[in-house]
Amino acid sequence: MSRHLLLTAWAFPPARTSGVYRAAGIADAFVRAGWHVTVLTGPASLFRANEVADETLLETVDPRIEIVEVPLEHHELSTDITTWSRTRARQPELWTRRRLQRDRHEFPEAWYGSWAPALREAADAVHQSRPVDLALGTAAPYVDFVPGEHLRAQHGVPYILDYRDAWTFLTFTGTPPAGLTDAVRDRERALMSEAFQVWFVNDPIRGWHAGQYPDSAAKMRTVRNGFDLPAQATDAAAFGVPLRDAADGPLTFGYIGTINFGAFPLDEVVEAWRIARMQLPEGSRLVLRGHLGRTGEGSPQLLAALAEAEPLGIVYEGPVSRSRLTEVYRQFDALLLALPSGPGVTSGKVYEYAATGLPIVSVHTPETPVAEVLGDTDHWHAPRSLEPEAIAESLIDAARQVQLSTVGVRQRAIAAGLRWERLGILATAVADIETEFGMEARA
Repeated sequence: MSRHLLLTAWAFPPARTSGVYRAAGIADAFVRAGWHVTVLTGPASLFRANEVADETLLETVDPRIEIVEVPLEHHELSTDITTWSRTRARQPELWTRRRLQRDRHEFPEAWYGSWAPALREAADAVHQSRPVDLALGTAAPYVDFVPGEHLRAQHGVPYILDYRDAWTFLTFTGTPPAGLTDAVRDRERALMSEAFQVWFVNDPIRGWHAGQYPDSAAKMRTVRNGFDLPAQATDAAAFGVPLRDAADGPLTFGYIGTINFGAFPLDEVVEAWRIARMQLPEGSRLVLRGHLGRTGEGSPQLLAALAEAEPLGIVYEGPVSRSRLTEVYRQFDALLLALPSGPGVTSGKVYEYAATGLPIVSVHTPETPVAEVLGDTDHWHAPRSLEPEAIAESLIDAARQVQLSTVGVRQRAIAAGLRWERLGILATAVADIETEFGMEARA
C-alpha cells in the first residue's frame, strides 16, 4: 500500500486566498510520487460566499486527492447570520471576547485557535480509516500544525511544519508582532523540537528561525515557491513569452497580482511612471491585472487612485483566471514586480515572472530578498531605492532592453526561469523525505 500524507491547509481550491497554490502544489507533488493524499481544509462554502473562490482552480487538483472539509466558524467569512449564535448576533462584543478566550485555550492563535478540536477529530478519523505515514501543515494560519502535532502525540506519526510566513516575527520589519505571547513562543519551540522537517519559503526566514531554535536547525529546509504550469501545458518552457518585434512602437508594461491599498506601492508606481513616460515610446501603457483587495471590490480610496492614474496610461483591466495567465503575459513587453517591502518577503509571483523571460522592474526596497531568485539574471532591473526617480530609471532601462533584445537573449532568460517550476522544486523535497524515511527504515 502506498504511503499516506495528511495535508492540512486552511484554504484549498476553489479558494483563491494566499497559500492556496502552494498547498495544491504540495498535494500534487506527493500524489505524483505515489503517495495517497488526504487534505483537511476549511469549508469551500466560506470562500464561495465571500467571492474569494476561483472554480477553475478545481481543474488543477488531481482527482486522486481526497479532500475533507472541516467545519469552522470564521470571524470574517462566516457571513450567513442565520447560522450565528444568539450571542454573536445580539452581543457581538461579548461573542468576540468569548471567542478569543476559547482560541487562546485551544491553540494560541487569535480567530483560528478554536478550530483545533475539529482538526484533531478529523485527523483521528482519517488515521483510523487509513493510517497516516506523514502529516504536513502549511501555515498561516498556524493552527494548521495541530493535526500533525496530535497524530505525533497519539500515534507517533512524523510531521512537517511548512512556513509560508513567520509566526513570531514580522517579515516586513523583522520585529515581533504586536501581542506576541510566551504561549506562542513556547508552542512554536515545542512544535519545532518534535518536527520531522521544517520548511520555509526563503533563506532569510529559515535563517531567522535557525537562530531562534538552534537545536532544530538541522531539520530546517528552504522549499521555495514556484510557478505553476497552465493545465494544458506539458513543457515548462511553454510559460515563456516569445520575443516580439517592439521596434519603436508603444510598449506595454504589465503587473499581475493582488492590488491592496497600502500594501501595493501605488503612489510610487504612479509617480515613477509619470517621470518615465516622457522617455518611453509614445502610447506606452502600464496595465494592472488582479483582484482589488481580498474580495476584488477595492476600497473607495484605491478606486479613486486608479481612476486618477488612467490619463497617464496606467489602466486597470481586472483579475486574471489561472487558465488565462499565459495568454495575458504574452500581451506584455515587460513586467512590474511591485511588492510590499521587507527582509523576509518573497512573493510567489516572482517565480512566475522569472519564467516568462520578460524584463522585470522591481518596486520594493533592496533588502527584500528577490535577488535570491533574480540576482543572477540580466533581465532584472532593480532600482537603488523606492524613490520615483530611481524606479523611473529602471523602467527606462527595461524599455531599452525590450527594444534591443534578441531571440537568443529571450530564450536564455526563459531557460533560466525554468528552474523555478513548482512541481520540480517540490519533487526534490519529496525525494528528500523518502530518502530520510528509507534511512530510518534501514536503521
